[in-house]
Amino acid sequence: MSTSETTLKGHENITPPSSFVGAPLTPPPTDEKTCTQAPRILALFKDIQAGRHINQNPWTEFQLAPGEYDELERRLRRDEWLFGYVKDKIRYDYDSGSHQLVVRMPTGIHELFIDGVEDSIRSQLKVIRNGSDKAALFAQKVRPARATEIYFPVDDAPPSVKTKHEPDASFWHDDAQYPGVIIEVAYSQKRKRLGRLAEDYLLDSDASVQVVVGLDIEYGKKGSRKATLSVWRTQVAHTADGDELRVVQEIADEAFRDDQGNPTDHPGLRLHLKDFAYEELAQDEIGDQDRELVLSAQLLCQYLTAAETKVRQLGSLGKHSIAPGIKKRKRSETPPAQITSGDEARYVEQEERAAKRMADDDPDYENTSMRSSSSD
Repeated sequence: MSTSETTLKGHENITPPSSFVGAPLTPPPTDEKTCTQAPRILALFKDIQAGRHINQNPWTEFQLAPGEYDELERRLRRDEWLFGYVKDKIRYDYDSGSHQLVVRMPTGIHELFIDGVEDSIRSQLKVIRNGSDKAALFAQKVRPARATEIYFPVDDAPPSVKTKHEPDASFWHDDAQYPGVIIEVAYSQKRKRLGRLAEDYLLDSDASVQVVVGLDIEYGKKGSRKATLSVWRTQVAHTADGDELRVVQEIADEAFRDDQGNPTDHPGLRLHLKDFAYEELAQDEIGDQDRELVLSAQLLCQYLTAAETKVRQLGSLGKHSIAPGIKKRKRSETPPAQITSGDEARYVEQEERAAKRMADDDPDYENTSMRSSSSD
């Protein structure tokens, strides 16, 4: 559905927030006594790093107090080893408006399934690229980016305040600031958030994101293997107060696999080449030479069943055996760089200055940074 009736904002470059990198230390929030989530999030990060977060919730939500995200960054930077691991290995979303942080830990089935879906789209784009028309030239600039970070500005907030997302899969045109197509695999608690997540992607990008696809593979009632497809797009609604950019659910939880695990007669996921970039760019580069990309219900079922089978068989699959008596030797692990006494003194001094400013402004201020978090 076109957004041609609305004027989109310019696609200027936006500098992403620190995401735990290089930001100056921030004074404690005004009501630090409510900062109970930062220790819990750090504990979760450490569990993941140590391999203890196995068979746990792949979508964990934390409601932060205003300013607590800065406190989380400050504490994390004190642990250089954990800091590097989080930046490199852990996926998380943060909504600056609602102060909600979500840690994503997709299961093997989710990762293998999304890989199959992404590979099919990439293969169809490759076929289009082999042509010599405008569609081919456009497709040559479209690339999958899996969970590449996406940053959106927050309305009525300073430019430095942004919302961060790491979707399951995304496709970006070289000349577009935002991806045109985003794909999310839904499970358990994430299923309830998927509609809002689609709204965030579509509206916060000013309709630069063209389509959000939801694939729900959490099998509903016990014993069911049903899986469903949802698709969201934008449209302009004419109201008495003027035109409004809205999100519409074009496909709503329609089954592509039934309770027994068989493909349905659903037409499957149907995308257009023009979906892979914002409207003006796609129109300028493709014109009327659009193409359709289709993932049938049969193909989606094939990818999902293959992912389930692979994960189920992991414990019984073959592997290489070394001869008896051969010892395994690993290199000695280099210890992580330690914070020097000078760095420690600087951190302490900065924290003391921040605490003093807080005490001057708030006579009831109490430093609770070393207290353990409250229970759920």
